[in-house]
Amino acid sequence: MSEFALEARHLSRAFGAVKALDDVSLSLEAGKVLALLGQSGSGKSTLLRVLAGLECLDGGEVYADGKLVSDKRTTVPPEKRPLGMVFQDYALFPHLTALGNVAFGLGHMGKPERRALAASWLERVGLGDRGGAFPHELSGGEQQRVALARALAPSPRAILMDEPFSGLDPHLRTDLQSSMLATLAEAGVAALIVSHDTEEALAVADQVAIIEHGRILQSGLPSDVFSAPKSLEAARALGAVWSLEAQAQNGHVKTRLGTFASAFDGPVVVCSRPETTRVTASEAGDFAVMDRRGVGRFLTLKLQAISGEGAFITALVEAKTAPERGQRVALSLQSEDVFVFKA
Repeated sequence: MSEFALEARHLSRAFGAVKALDDVSLSLEAGKVLALLGQSGSGKSTLLRVLAGLECLDGGEVYADGKLVSDKRTTVPPEKRPLGMVFQDYALFPHLTALGNVAFGLGHMGKPERRALAASWLERVGLGDRGGAFPHELSGGEQQRVALARALAPSPRAILMDEPFSGLDPHLRTDLQSSMLATLAEAGVAALIVSHDTEEALAVADQVAIIEHGRILQSGLPSDVFSAPKSLEAARALGAVWSLEAQAQNGHVKTRLGTFASAFDGPVVVCSRPETTRVTASEAGDFAVMDRRGVGRFLTLKLQAISGEGAFITALVEAKTAPERGQRVALSLQSEDVFVFKA
């Protein structure tokens, strides 16, 4: 059994002049959850289809459990791959019950064995009493769990999940994320979750990969990618950032917020996250509060230099200490919270 449940090596796929995938490589470890983050048009859906066997390749190789399943000349069909799939709309068969949907991919078994295994999987996802219900009789969360049970019933090495929680309300989404992780851990199955939701990805993933314009910008542990992004695009993919253009000289860049180390000389972009930007009310401050938004414990402030020059900076602050609109403030940052990228 391979160390990797799923591995992509230097994948390329083009549609006319558009490169949907451009030298994409990633690996999914057995029993781990990898979140693939990207906006619409980034290539994440094409990558998912290639891995599933629904799309052919122009170059590169895909391995499932150590066996070649896709390259430029070969595309093993989806049903022959040790992979399960959970589609964004769940794609349940409307004419089959929940039990029938889960049993559908178990055609190699006898009917009694199929029904028994399907029933056990419905029990494992908390739907043991809903086996006779048709998809239109199930809630969105129940349909999601049926789709998960159907994907896991044939004992795949990994499952591919396309925006699995996007249509659910926040409270249900949190509950289903927890139950899904528990089910995957119990089954020992790896999962690739495609998402555009940063918070969701960081909540469920052991590893993250960020894709943009068909290329992997960065991958690794969520905490590492969040705290040490390799580009402004990667930083933005894992949460809000503000940015300022500046000039770096002799390994340093001077800004209104302080002087910071820079690996580059010349034009650079200095950025940080709103939650790490410290705001202090001060009549001698160089910035003013242009706007404040939000309710609850935290507010988002929109700040600009008193001179009116430069881009806006955003800060997330506690509501009880937040300065008022129009008030002058001083801003400060810890050096470890500042990212400097080549412009």
